[in-house]
Amino acid sequence: MKLTAQELEQMKSVDIGAVSADALADVGGMAFDRTLPREERLARFVKRAVNPYCFSVGGVGVKIEFAEGGPSLQETLAAFLIRQKSGL
Repeated sequence: MKLTAQELEQMKSVDIGAVSADALADVGGMAFDRTLPREERLARFVKRAVNPYCFSVGGVGVKIEFAEGGPSLQETLAAFLIRQKSGL
């Protein structure tokens, strides 16, 4: 799945406060197959989440924002999933 810069910008600009968590794709319980290449794992996440910046986990709306020079989406998602797995 190829996303254009305009599509990504629209996804990034979603106001999480204006969106019901029920209207977002729930990625809770999603597992990543580490035998797949990184690009394939990301493509599967985007396919399930629909919007990699704004989704829900167990009925809670989540919005991910990145700072210039900050960690990549992959690093942020990996840290998030590690925290989720450890129960934090």
